[in-house]
Amino acid sequence: MEQNISANQKPIGDIFCDDYTFLVPRYQRPYAWELQQAIEMLEDLEGVMEGDGHSEDWYFLGSIVLVKNSTDRFASIIDGQQRITTLTILLSVLRDLTNEPIRKRQRDNYIKQQEDFDRGLSEQVRLQLREKDKQFFFKTVQELDATLNLPEFEQLSIDSQWHIVENATYYHQELSKWDEQKRNKLVQFIINKCYLVVVEVPTDNSARRIFSVLNTRGLDLIATDILKANLLMRDEKNEEELSKKWEEIEHALGREEFNDLFTHIRMIFEREKPRSALEDGFPEIVHTFKDDPKLFITDTLEPYAETFLLTKDYSEIERRFDMATVRLMKSLNELDNKDWIPPLLYCVNRFGERKFGQESLCAFIKKLERLAYYHFVTRANVNTRISRYAKVLDDLHQDKQQPEQSNSLKLNEEEITDFFDALDGPVYLKQRVVRPLMLRLDMALHDGTAIYDYPTITVEHVSPITIGAGSQWETWFTDIELHTRWLHRIANLVLLNRRKNSSASNWDFERKKLTYFTKDGATPFWVTKLVDEKFEWTPSVLELRQQDLLRKLAISWMLEEQLDNWIANQ
Repeated sequence: MEQNISANQKPIGDIFCDDYTFLVPRYQRPYAWELQQAIEMLEDLEGVMEGDGHSEDWYFLGSIVLVKNSTDRFASIIDGQQRITTLTILLSVLRDLTNEPIRKRQRDNYIKQQEDFDRGLSEQVRLQLREKDKQFFFKTVQELDATLNLPEFEQLSIDSQWHIVENATYYHQELSKWDEQKRNKLVQFIINKCYLVVVEVPTDNSARRIFSVLNTRGLDLIATDILKANLLMRDEKNEEELSKKWEEIEHALGREEFNDLFTHIRMIFEREKPRSALEDGFPEIVHTFKDDPKLFITDTLEPYAETFLLTKDYSEIERRFDMATVRLMKSLNELDNKDWIPPLLYCVNRFGERKFGQESLCAFIKKLERLAYYHFVTRANVNTRISRYAKVLDDLHQDKQQPEQSNSLKLNEEEITDFFDALDGPVYLKQRVVRPLMLRLDMALHDGTAIYDYPTITVEHVSPITIGAGSQWETWFTDIELHTRWLHRIANLVLLNRRKNSSASNWDFERKKLTYFTKDGATPFWVTKLVDEKFEWTPSVLELRQQDLLRKLAISWMLEEQLDNWIANQ
């Protein structure tokens, strides 16, 4: 590998300074951190800053890989763009919320290099995004006081810019609740106590080589290799046998999911958000691993691996359970988090062969899927999810009742209200939510009999985003505010088993139904088929359709009576 490669741990104050001007190369993907990731960063920072009792008084943010000449401040980001961009958003919001004018100007230094006539320096932002987003990011985030007047989401059509505004809006709303003293404390903590490992290399080739090493055999996967060495070292007598079984399970799952399995097993035993690296915490939490390596393999790893494989083996699920459970498992696997897996693994292993039988397990999975979708649709953060699933695990561990009767699986009145509020809202704007939710809705419309294996499934609006002058849509939506109200709600959405056609979005209703929403007059999706039965698409039609679709979901999730109460309180 080329010479002059350096790797140093640095506080943020030594990175957001005149030594660096970060550039995002054209080939890099756009900014993509979702709200959940931004929330987790702030929650973790706050937790360590306030001294949660589990951590030191500093915080490690990970690593970044840069192409940078030692004599030049310009640095191309090969790995770490998402983290650097989110930190810039967070520091910009903290700057803009600062009440003291002098301190506010000082904090602007973390975002921009200030003009210095004597040194021949012009004002220069410390982070330049890709060309497509660079000016937007400056006007929306980096410019002084920009985050005090963020644009409306309806004005945004580019995903990366949506993520920028969504995360900045959250940080502004959340940090506005803090007093000035606490915000000052957070700035000081980030600048002085938060660290990144900065890897600097002189060429793109060497940087990409490092990036490839980190991500193909890399940091997330090393944990299980270390744990394997730890385990075998303590049982040399059975080393060959244990190694063979370990590798058979790893091969069956694949390295990535094998690593995931260890995080799920840790959750079953620990029941809280991990506070240490997997390779450090696992031996302390999972006692059989430390006390009896052979017992760990036979009584913990093998049975949990078998159940983990079962979660995606739909033919075996149908054989052991029923077709309804297959559909629920497919629905769960559509979610963008896997925090529901530990309770499922534990329940199946603990109760699978016991007196409660398959009917009780199926009922447990049905309620677990409802809870998972409540978290998913309301965009509950990882701490909320883990805390709730830990309570489910506690209920299962106590073994005082049938597993599906766990109180922690139930939704309380406030949660049900939040659930229906979210389902009734502009779900299309929740980019990770809308497709799984629409598939779940279609399953409910089929009375649970539909399973789709199409390579492409997309979500499309019926009434277009932009209404053309003189169009049929304009006669139906004379009130632009009414159109905006209905545009992104489930009533105005359909599923297609093909890619979107942007040129078709403004076609009139009949043409859309005949040539866009259907193929040869047919569609596999009930949510789309019901649109084909309509002769007009007015706000009153949408009102009735919204009510019908919400009721189908409520029935499917055993919440019909609660829906009636929610409607009565609207």
